[in-house]
Amino acid sequence: MKAMDIPGLSTLYAILKRDIERKNDILTQRKDLAGQLLKNCQAWSQVLLTTFDTAIERWRVEGREAAEREIMDQQNDFMKLDYWSLGTESPILRFLDEDERFKPFVASCIDFYQSALSVKRLVWGQIEDHPGHYITSHETDVGVMVALWKAEVERMLHDVSLQHMAVKVLTPK
Repeated sequence: MKAMDIPGLSTLYAILKRDIERKNDILTQRKDLAGQLLKNCQAWSQVLLTTFDTAIERWRVEGREAAEREIMDQQNDFMKLDYWSLGTESPILRFLDEDERFKPFVASCIDFYQSALSVKRLVWGQIEDHPGHYITSHETDVGVMVALWKAEVERMLHDVSLQHMAVKVLTPK
C-alpha cells in the first residue's frame, strides 16, 4: 500500500513556516495572522475527521489492520513535517508570541497541532474517554475510539477558537 497523499497538506503547513514581514500596525497584523491560524486549524480538523471516517469504513470492510495502516500512513505523511518544533521554529507563532496577550492563543495552536498531528495515538489507544482514563481499541469498538478522537480534535479546535475570540477584541496598549 502506498503512503497516503493528503490533499492540501503542504498548503496547510505553509502558513506555519512562512516568513513574517512586520507592518506598521503590528496589532492588526497579529490579529489577521491569528485569524489565518484559526482557519488553518479548522482546515486541519476537517482533514483529520475525514481520515478517521475513512479509517472506520476500512475497519468495517477490510478489518482492523487496514484501518491501522490508513492511520499510520497519515502519520507518516505528517512526520515529514517538522511540527514538534513549531513553538520555537514557526515564524508566525514566534511573532504572535512576542505579545504577551497572544501567548494563550499561540499555546492553544501549538497544542492543537501537536495533538492533531499525533494520530498514531488512535492506533495505540492513548485516547481519554474521561480525564485520566485511557482506553484502547482492544477494549472497545473502533467507532468509539474514533468518536473519542474526533471529540479531542473538536475540543482542541474549540480551545483555539476561544483564544482567538480573546485576541480579536484586543486594543492597542
